[in-house]
Amino acid sequence: MKKKILFSIIIPTYNRENKLKKAIDSVLGQKFKNWEILVIDNYSRDNTKKLVQSYKNKNINFFRIKNYGVIAKSRNFGISKSKGKFIAFLDSDDIWTEEKLYECNKIIKSNPSVKFIYHNMNIKKSSEKIFSKKVEYFRALSKPIKNDLIINGPAFPTSSVVVDKKIFKKINYFNENKRFIAWEDFDAWIRLACKTNNFQGIDKILGYLISDKTNTNNAKRQIKNIYTFKNEYLKKMDLDFTEWCNYSLMRSFLKIGKFNKSIFFLRKLKYNIFDISKFIKIIIFFILNIFRIRY
Repeated sequence: MKKKILFSIIIPTYNRENKLKKAIDSVLGQKFKNWEILVIDNYSRDNTKKLVQSYKNKNINFFRIKNYGVIAKSRNFGISKSKGKFIAFLDSDDIWTEEKLYECNKIIKSNPSVKFIYHNMNIKKSSEKIFSKKVEYFRALSKPIKNDLIINGPAFPTSSVVVDKKIFKKINYFNENKRFIAWEDFDAWIRLACKTNNFQGIDKILGYLISDKTNTNNAKRQIKNIYTFKNEYLKKMDLDFTEWCNYSLMRSFLKIGKFNKSIFFLRKLKYNIFDISKFIKIIIFFILNIFRIRY
């Protein structure tokens, strides 16, 4: 009897043949072997198709669709073609350590009812030859998960996520509306958290998140996305993201040197006696960024 696939790994890509090879190789190097890869290509103009076909591996599948700049379309298409019980996401410019799926499988065995697994990742710029700085992307979530995400914002990158396919189907997967570009994942995690609290985090670095974007570009994009998220989504969900939005806007405007706007949102933040450590951290962050920008 043929063994059922446990993990379906969705890799959307466009014109990234060199980086894509590293991503695929990181899956091939996994200690845990029960997986399939679905590469969803947005009609790349480089040798992406040739690269994927060169592997000659029956567990690596290649598809082409036009996503018109909406990565959610590629991810949703990959999910529709997947055979695994769990869906894992890997961006084509990111890589996993060999322990990734092994650690996730350990969680599934110890907690069969788990619906959502995420883990720590190390962030590096593509220009760095080695991972010289330990910049991590992970936050342990407290229950109810929905409230934690609402108050504190994103806690993990998409390339760390493993989600039960059945429960993902209940929320109709990722939102393909263009207004959610770059936020379709956070939107999905919140909707999933409205369905279940069975999230489990692994505070181990099981992957590397490669970034080509500057802090300024990231900040400008985040400002635009926060306003979109707040105006188009939060009203419909009847959820209060005010504190997180104000905090994120304060940080983002500060990063691009818009001090007046940053101070405006800093003053909107609410604190009580139990938030004193968070308040101190924010003030330190604020002062350090002023010096970084000016000097």
